[in-house]
Amino acid sequence: MLLIACILSVPVTGMAAMPPILTAQQLQPGMIGTAETVVQGNEVESFNVKIIGVTDNGKGAARQIMAEAYGPVINDTNGVIHGMSGSPVYVNGYLIGAIARGIGSDTNPRVFYITPIEDMLKLWNLPDPKADEGSIKQVKINPLDRKEMLAQDEAKLEAIFKKKKDISDKMIIGTKPKINQEESSKMQFVDTTDWKKTYGYESTPNDVSVGIPLAVNGFYGAGMSFLKKELLPFNMYPYAASLGSGVSSNDDSPVGPADVIPGSSVGVALSYGDFSVGAVGTITAVDENRILAFGHPFTYKGNVNYFMTDASIVGTASGLVNGQKVSSFGKIIGRINQDRYSGVSGILGRYPSVVPMKVTVTDKQTGKQSVFATSIAYDEELLPNLAASVAYASLDRTIDSLSSGTANVKFAIRTNAVDNGEIDRSNMYYNSTDVGQFAVSELGQLLNIICTDTNRQYDVTGISIDMIFNEKRKTASIISVIPDKSVVHPGEVVNLKVILEPYRSPQEQILIPYTVPQNQASGNMTLEVRGGGLVPVVISPLQGLDLTPEENKSLSAADKIKGFLQTDKNNEIIVAAAVPAMISEKDQEKAIASALEMQKKLEADGQMGKKSFEPKENKAVTSYIIDNVVRINLNVKK
Repeated sequence: MLLIACILSVPVTGMAAMPPILTAQQLQPGMIGTAETVVQGNEVESFNVKIIGVTDNGKGAARQIMAEAYGPVINDTNGVIHGMSGSPVYVNGYLIGAIARGIGSDTNPRVFYITPIEDMLKLWNLPDPKADEGSIKQVKINPLDRKEMLAQDEAKLEAIFKKKKDISDKMIIGTKPKINQEESSKMQFVDTTDWKKTYGYESTPNDVSVGIPLAVNGFYGAGMSFLKKELLPFNMYPYAASLGSGVSSNDDSPVGPADVIPGSSVGVALSYGDFSVGAVGTITAVDENRILAFGHPFTYKGNVNYFMTDASIVGTASGLVNGQKVSSFGKIIGRINQDRYSGVSGILGRYPSVVPMKVTVTDKQTGKQSVFATSIAYDEELLPNLAASVAYASLDRTIDSLSSGTANVKFAIRTNAVDNGEIDRSNMYYNSTDVGQFAVSELGQLLNIICTDTNRQYDVTGISIDMIFNEKRKTASIISVIPDKSVVHPGEVVNLKVILEPYRSPQEQILIPYTVPQNQASGNMTLEVRGGGLVPVVISPLQGLDLTPEENKSLSAADKIKGFLQTDKNNEIIVAAAVPAMISEKDQEKAIASALEMQKKLEADGQMGKKSFEPKENKAVTSYIIDNVVRINLNVKK
């Protein structure tokens, strides 16, 4: 919510209008044009492009323009590299499309595919229902009058388009085709090039994207490995960028003015701040407050809700075949709303629905405390995985080790999925190798409940998490359980003295009262005293059968969350009646009949309701993770 307040005061600049275009049908082999991109800093540079032909993969398939790049820029980068995707390509001053895909890693890196501009323009006309989802609405960044903006930039835009046309005129080989609107509609291009003979390539080579590896900042070492695991189900493969995002948790101005032109760099981010996940490509076209970029999909998820940022190019890293731009995210300049096969589109001056996340980590050994702030674009499929990854990476960056340790975790999720507007949960974890993976598990599980509800969509308006790490092993075993009486009556309280032996520490004791259920039958009663993280043992002769109940699909998210929050914690001692062994079907029927008879009697006496029939359990919170189970017997008499 604080981010929205500062957005309102940020101006939007650099709005532009679309140049004239040529469609794929209007192109001919041998035409010469230019492409524009950034290879250092923010300065747009040009390189030469020669049209080879147009592929047509059949009905319904997208056409691609095949071309070859050359010139000083391409000599320096050793071909078309990752990050150039989206670079606009002009022929004779007309925009024909965006650099999009390479031919393949074992072929000439100077030959590439162009996505036709007519396919990219369709993105602007697609519905955008996600613009109205969630309680955090899209807001304009100090919108100025559109005509006034265009008037301010008119001279600059005319100079840019004239420069593109002049360069193209000088580079045309042979007779330059004279194209006007009437002739354009009549032109039909049929490719007759012998691709393999002329260039050594088939006409339909492998579809290899140029640029858009999933660049991440803030994730290192174990944090990066955890993120890779979390994003693998979405077919995303992150790599570490050399620089962080342009804004940290200490930056008061994460939102900046949008001064963008075709050929400049643009970022698309899933999360933004101390931990950024996204990609940097190139802007293809700008029309007032709308942009087209990339020339191919990022996540390929259709209507989306992602950050749009400006970006800086630190430099380029060239390999024998593939290279890439080394880049970093800048300020937030808008919202990406479409992510399709032909590219991405976005709206300048709009802000996406986001989930602000704050993580505080304290290392008890070193005294170090770190605070991290990240905003995650609200995507129901990705939010649980990204939030868990941010929490894990925050712990990893603070403790800087994978040694054994104990973590106390407390977090809050602000959401309208529950009546009070907030889910609070705390727990304690220990692991001998990597406690972080367990420490963030419940956060991911609760977010998954919210984001996968089949009844309705809920808002998540914030996440805060506090983690205290201790290198010491804070576990304890139950040595003995001593009741203050061995003969008890239904409804009576028995006090249990529980002796604990903490790891490499003196013994401690805790007193836990337990109330014998009113419907407890006479005879032997087994009490189970266990750690909260241990699953209760159900003694049954039905070995080999899965007795786990199926999920109740009719439960709402609030019901599931309530049930989750009632689950036992690792640092709790649970006292409950153990499920008795049923050695035969006859004994089982007898026990059920006895229990039902007792229930009816108690209901008739007004001592209990039908819903209070189940045996109760008592809990006691400790400073240790309890790692075992002890059982004792009581003699119940009427």
